[in-house]
Amino acid sequence: MKFIRIAVSAMALVAAGAAHADTKLNLVNQGELRVLTNPIYPPMEFVNPDQGTLDGFDVDLINAIGKKLNLDVLFVTSAFQELQSGLQTGRGDMIISGMSDNVKRQASMDFVDYITSGPILFTMKANAAQYKETTDFCGKTVAGSRSTSFGENVTGWSDANCVAKGKPAIKFEGTADSNAARLGMKQGRYDAVVQGIETIAYQIRLEPDTYQLVGEPLLSNDTFGMGFKKDNTSLRDAVAGALDELIKDGSYDAMLKKWGLVHNAVPKAVINGVK
Repeated sequence: MKFIRIAVSAMALVAAGAAHADTKLNLVNQGELRVLTNPIYPPMEFVNPDQGTLDGFDVDLINAIGKKLNLDVLFVTSAFQELQSGLQTGRGDMIISGMSDNVKRQASMDFVDYITSGPILFTMKANAAQYKETTDFCGKTVAGSRSTSFGENVTGWSDANCVAKGKPAIKFEGTADSNAARLGMKQGRYDAVVQGIETIAYQIRLEPDTYQLVGEPLLSNDTFGMGFKKDNTSLRDAVAGALDELIKDGSYDAMLKKWGLVHNAVPKAVINGVK
């Protein structure tokens, strides 16, 4: 029982307080942080092809947060579109999966913002001469994961930079995920793909002669957040506090450098920072 653990010594009492005792965090299972994720988004979260285990920045970050909170981390994999329902039905305590914090999602969950991002268009390297600026895609078809905010990003950019200037709109085609979008482009069904700048930069390292970035990011204010049930503010705040500790002690910066995300840092944890 918790009373026995607390009564052992004053040192145990201090440790329990520092670790945000389980009874205050409303966890599905005591002592365990169940983290919902869709591991198909390198370098954020993915299955390491050599080891067959989960890897990526998000994985490293949550393991570090779990250590700060004295909790065992258990990743629960799910399709991206099922992450929010899994959180609400108790399959997990929180979400980390390269998920954008936005006002619509804030209606049903809270976010601890932990990294910035921005969508960018890219095409096949063989077509690079045809597409040198983002506006070259006006009237063309751009694909991207339908489970992200990329469709809204592309449409908004197209309205302001294509339609408003008398050019045809970019047609956005939603796909199951970014892998499907890239495959469709390789097959000639799409002219370009939209993806987070950090993930396509990673993909280009894996396939250096395949893709070409075009122009600048459509936005530079996309923010990834860790998701929590709105009635579990204790866990939300504990994770935010742990993130701040990792930022202060340099662990956060070290993880960013490891995964090539040095330009994606946040200065501190912010709750529901996107308005």
